Amino acid sequence: MATYTAADSWNISGRLIAVAIMALLLMPLTAAQASAVPIGEVHPVFGEIGTNDHRLPYQLDSIIALICVALALFVAWAMNHAKPEMRIKGIGLAALTCLAVGIGIFAIDMGGYFDRLRPALFPVDDAKPILMRIHGVIFLIAGIALIFVTMGQSKRTDILELSKRNEPERYGLASRHYHWTIAFLFLLLVPMGIYTSMIPEDQTHRQAFYVIHKSLGFTVLFLAIARLIWIIRSPAPKLSAGLKGWEKFLAHSAHYALYFFLFAFPISGFMLSTYGGKLSHFFFFDTPLLWGPDEMAIRPWALAHKLLLPYLFYLIFLAHIAGALKHQFIDKEEDSFKRMAS
Repeated sequence: MATYTAADSWNISGRLIAVAIMALLLMPLTAAQASAVPIGEVHPVFGEIGTNDHRLPYQLDSIIALICVALALFVAWAMNHAKPEMRIKGIGLAALTCLAVGIGIFAIDMGGYFDRLRPALFPVDDAKPILMRIHGVIFLIAGIALIFVTMGQSKRTDILELSKRNEPERYGLASRHYHWTIAFLFLLLVPMGIYTSMIPEDQTHRQAFYVIHKSLGFTVLFLAIARLIWIIRSPAPKLSAGLKGWEKFLAHSAHYALYFFLFAFPISGFMLSTYGGKLSHFFFFDTPLLWGPDEMAIRPWALAHKLLLPYLFYLIFLAHIAGALKHQFIDKEEDSFKRMAS
């Protein structure tokens, strides 16, 4: 099975791009259109409409979100740097970030915050504390594993020469920067989203987490659009020739599914917030409420964003990681990791 071409990429992703662009174009409506939504009115189910615009002092939540993006960009840049000493710094910083997230999750747990939960929206919401602890363990294991990778990388002295565009056997610098920046932010968003949904309404730090979460979500959406456009201009390299036909099919399917999640999560989150009468945030700015709250319309978006998409993502992501590890350690396809990693 040959790698997909630019035309194939458009056929698969064109509709997703169109939906995302339409959603983004709807945001900058005129003030008259935005003011049609009764800001400040009290809804019997959702409370005050559009009043979630408060921030931490000095816009600290938006600044933290920007720091997360800057950290992701630096890690992606350093991990694919020509000089080995910079690659060591990039992988080492990724390891420290994983360890910090894992330790942070268990610190929150030890502080008793997992025992003070917001009322469950779905029956499975009661399992979120356990899910958060699993995330904590995974991040700690990932951090330790990356420390060993850093130690192995420290022995290398080779110069990594990559072109900007994708090559027949490996991804170029642009694709790698997109890939690792998005992956870094997305893996921060998942546990952050779970914890934010657990925080009771009366907790002051709940809104700060939402500002960070929604800002990073929009950033991932923009980066996903940019990366798909780049793949159309510079098609992805071929899969390893040693893969069987069904393995190539599964690999392509997993890639398409991951792209779908990059669009589905932020768009469904935006729809969920808006139908719930809540503003969305992009760092220092708030998006206008394009329509009023709707108890019926919010349900499919809540079901998708809070239940269906997360658990489907876990399945696809684990399959993606398992496939990569299989190619590397079982099939001995050493070039598999080298297509996207240094």
